[in-house]
Formats: sequence, C-alpha cells, structure tokens
Amino acid sequence: MMYIGAVFGGPELADAPIEKAIRLIGKARGPIEKSDSGALDIVFHVPGSLLKPEFTGVRTAKFSRKERTLMLQIAVPEEQVHTPDVRWLLDAIREAVRLARPKFERAGIEYLEKEHLSIVDRIQREVLK
Repeated sequence: MMYIGAVFGGPELADAPIEKAIRLIGKARGPIEKSDSGALDIVFHVPGSLLKPEFTGVRTAKFSRKERTLMLQIAVPEEQVHTPDVRWLLDAIREAVRLARPKFERAGIEYLEKEHLSIVDRIQREVLK
C-alpha cells in the first residue's frame, strides 16, 4: 500500500499548481489494495505563507509496527510550488520508497520495495502520457 498526501503551508496553496500535481499523482496511483507487507504513507510538505518545511529532501517519520506503516516526508523546494516538475515529485517518491527498506528490515516486516517502485513507474506512465 502506498498513500500519497500533502501538508500545505498556507491557504494560498489551495489551488496552486503543486497541489494539482500532487492530486494528479494520487489519482493516477489508483485504488489502495490492502496487504500484510509494509505500507508507505508519503507526505509532501509544501512551503507557504504560514509554514515551511524545517528539513530538505526526504526523511522517515512516524512508524507504526501495528499498522505496518511508515510515514515518509518529502520537503518540496520553493521552486516547485508554482512550476512543479512531476518527474521531480516522482523521483522524490522513489527515494522515499528506497529509504523505507532498512526501517522495515529492522522491524522484521516484509517490504515489497520492487512492487512500490513499479507503482511509481505506472504512475509516471499515466501522468506523462
């Protein structure tokens, strides 16, 4: 399972190009299928007038052993807000997918990294057709 969401740092981002790009990626992901393997909750942190990410790149966040889910946070650079590059967003998701593996391995939870990466590849084919 791979959830894709976002935290927007201000009300001005409600209909911004970055919001539309993230929504497009989420829609292209399709329905979420339940699984017993490790799940990802990928959250883009978009800078705005009220809040800016206090980190850069991709980082691990909340891990739930019970839910078998790892949250990964992606800091969106300012230059992506008004002219988002979907390829950049997808590459950031790929980085998050790879970053998750050691956390699941340490927890002894099956993690289907290749399956998650193939989902990202499918999303890319869908949104860049």
